[in-house]
Amino acid sequence: MRSDVASRRDFLRASSGLVTGLASSAVLLARPVGAQAGQPATTTGGEEMSTGDYIPVSRPPKPNATPSMTEKQIDEFERQLACPCPCTLDVYMCRTTMFSCGISPAVHGDVQRLVAGGYSADEIMTAMMETYGDFILNAPRKQGFNLLAWFAPFVALAVGAVAIGALLRGWRLNAVKAASMRNDVANSSTAGEGSPIDATPEELDRLQAALREER
Repeated sequence: MRSDVASRRDFLRASSGLVTGLASSAVLLARPVGAQAGQPATTTGGEEMSTGDYIPVSRPPKPNATPSMTEKQIDEFERQLACPCPCTLDVYMCRTTMFSCGISPAVHGDVQRLVAGGYSADEIMTAMMETYGDFILNAPRKQGFNLLAWFAPFVALAVGAVAIGALLRGWRLNAVKAASMRNDVANSSTAGEGSPIDATPEELDRLQAALREER
């Protein structure tokens, strides 16, 4: 009986670690493929780009260009861009909180120049992706493997939680049944030989052994 309790405790500790690990994986894999710190991303030219690289993104201004976005709209746009530095933040959060970062301000400068050049948000995003690839996206495009990589960790976490819950419910039902059978044995021993017990000899032996262990 004591060994069963110890094994259950070990299982609960292991399950807790599994859930924590899955949650961490969900947070990391929620970023686009290649967007985790320390992993290389691939540019459209096929060359690998490390997570600490800044690549200028520039386009010639359009004729008679006027700014396409306000400062507030630029801030919102930059929340969609993952900073190329290893901070795992978006460009807006990085440049406003990580004051030692020189990459997010540079990306911000590119965005400002493209806005001043008359380029729309979609055109600027296309230019960024042509330079950095999907690495620059703070959330995956809703298609193909990127979408699968976004949802897979959360599905795995949900499946793990359901499996652990089923195991715990099974243990609880077994414990209730065992307690009920122990009570039947105890009641029969005090009631005398005239009270029959609806159990096989093997079941009675196991229950009596369990009672001796608890004493």
